[in-house]
Amino acid sequence: MTRFTLPLALLALTAAAPAVAQETRQWQPPEGCTGFLTVQQRGCMMSNHYTCEGDAEGDQWRVDFVEQGPVFASRINYETEWVESLGLVSRVRSTLGDDPEDPASLTELLETGVDTYDFTTVTDEGEVTRYRGADMLQGETIEIDGHELEVMTYTTEVEDADGMRTRQEGVNYVSREHRLFLPGTSRTLDVDGEVLNERDNSPMKLITPGEPGFFASSPIYDCGVQDISWGSE
Repeated sequence: MTRFTLPLALLALTAAAPAVAQETRQWQPPEGCTGFLTVQQRGCMMSNHYTCEGDAEGDQWRVDFVEQGPVFASRINYETEWVESLGLVSRVRSTLGDDPEDPASLTELLETGVDTYDFTTVTDEGEVTRYRGADMLQGETIEIDGHELEVMTYTTEVEDADGMRTRQEGVNYVSREHRLFLPGTSRTLDVDGEVLNERDNSPMKLITPGEPGFFASSPIYDCGVQDISWGSE
């Protein structure tokens, strides 16, 4: 399984998702992949996390869901770099740019409490987005369903392909156990500091294989009519 064929498998699963949800309320990862975690979040969001045969060691995938079904998929590596992402609504695919100026490093964050980064992502159409910022552990932890998560704040300057700049800031949660970030509260600001949007997708339940709700196909918290246009992120 390669980075080029897996998104196509995800697109096929997306098309089939509504029927699967109605019949079993459970989602299946692509063939050759094994799920290890489901995260139910605020804001009518959830994510299923899994690994796949043939990927590099340490790589892992997640698929994000809203009420209508899966909307976004991404692959990270052992250091949590954004290797690949796919908007399942927009069909926009991005990959990590070559030779990052300052690669993101979960190891650096866990060892020192701070990790800076400066990297780009590139769409299949050649549009480049640059991300520069820092993650900072706050020395605090929370526990959800027996899993310890470390509180982390971040600030990221984003410059898109058109030269538009925004700042993203907020709180995420770090799982040493699974070597991944879980979203929390976030907001996006323009160059003048005006808030463009705010979200709260904080984790509410962490579900592992064999537990009720593992690899569910629907979020359960704060649900109503959702706008899924953000699926190109």
